Amino acid sequence: MGDPEHKRKRYCLMCNVFKPDRCHHCSACNRCVLNMDHHCPWVNNCIGFWNRKYFLLLLFYGVASLVFFICTMISSVIDTVHWYIALYKDPGNLNIRKLIENISLDVTVCIVMFLTFVLTRFTLFHITLVRRNITTLESLEHKGVDYENQVGAG
Repeated sequence: MGDPEHKRKRYCLMCNVFKPDRCHHCSACNRCVLNMDHHCPWVNNCIGFWNRKYFLLLLFYGVASLVFFICTMISSVIDTVHWYIALYKDPGNLNIRKLIENISLDVTVCIVMFLTFVLTRFTLFHITLVRRNITTLESLEHKGVDYENQVGAG
């Protein structure tokens, strides 16, 4: 009974079915998901075997959009810095409307830079998981087992 062919089958008490390896029950979706990575509230679905590619594409496009936003705002940020320097040299030139525009631009750019940093780290984490062929749940379990492709194992 020690060999892998006779290992114990797992049973899901919620779905009342036998579960294959690397399958987990999602309490939010109330179903078993093959190769479940996590339940994503942003897409309101479980990320698993069938939609992990699309989740990674979502992350990639999100990072690309934020980087594009930062690149297109560089000239505005430089103009804002020059305006602040001019205002520092001559405080009598204060324009309240321009000040409010510049402050809102500064806050927006700071938020976008923070989101870019966080989403880039999150994307790199998931790319690392894909390269190691493990899911987020498996990485949190600290199994340390990389599931290799068994097709060519012969």
